[in-house]
Amino acid sequence: MPLTFNFGEENRPELFEGKPKTPVTLLSGFLGTGKTTLLKHLLENQDGVRIGVVVNDVAAVNIDSQLVRRYETGLVEVTELQNGCVCCSSADDLFTAVQNIVMRSKDYPFEHIVVELSGVGEPEAVKRNWAIAFERSAQ
Repeated sequence: MPLTFNFGEENRPELFEGKPKTPVTLLSGFLGTGKTTLLKHLLENQDGVRIGVVVNDVAAVNIDSQLVRRYETGLVEVTELQNGCVCCSSADDLFTAVQNIVMRSKDYPFEHIVVELSGVGEPEAVKRNWAIAFERSAQ
């Protein structure tokens, strides 16, 4: 089921005027369902599209980001979040990481950002926390 992250455009249009929109895709699923495989396939076939990647893993060693990082080039940037699940203890970290990716790429913006959640990540909780972080940042 797709989640729509459209916070503020209707409520706070002044924050979006003249700014390019960068779509964000969440990859979620239980451990072993193929999230990293799908992400690797996307990066192997990105065909010149600039992609920002955030990989969240709750394990002490972020294996998924190690597998994905080898695709990091001028077109792909990988950020690791491994200090907890972004749907709960590290909720603000995800919003900040995506914000940082967008801000760092002002001159040559990413066309898409992909977030790979850990196997225990709950997309609805991420959506809820994203809305809260967005509201805080807009104040």
